[in-house]
Amino acid sequence: MNRWTKLSIVLTAWILIASFGLAACGGSSGSTSGQATDVQVTLTDFKIDSSLTTFKVGVPYHFIVKNNGAVAHELDIIPPSTEQLTPDQVTQMSLAKIGGDQLPAGGSATLDYTFTQAYPSGALEFACHLPGHYDAGMHTAIVVNQ
Repeated sequence: MNRWTKLSIVLTAWILIASFGLAACGGSSGSTSGQATDVQVTLTDFKIDSSLTTFKVGVPYHFIVKNNGAVAHELDIIPPSTEQLTPDQVTQMSLAKIGGDQLPAGGSATLDYTFTQAYPSGALEFACHLPGHYDAGMHTAIVVNQ
């Protein structure tokens, strides 16, 4: 066997091994390859439903938020609070705000967000902090794993 044939065999084997390794690591919508995972979030009077409540650090998410309620709402990714927060406190504490200050009834908004650290159960939630909305039940716990 000449040296070009040996080199060809080695290169072919290396390409096959690399291909199988990449196939085993990727391909899901939650991969870290830059492909964002869609998360459907529905706001109603006075509830938040989400297609996902467990997230992973470093995975890009594309939040698609729809307000199916009869009144305006907001959606913050924020630590839970046992007290009524002022708008300034909400802004300071939020990791992200979806829909600006308010999302009108029938409105929708999107946000691309990647969590940069883990948050155990009870440490983070989706919430609407418009007056009275949080107390009426507009918050849903989320978890962010490594």
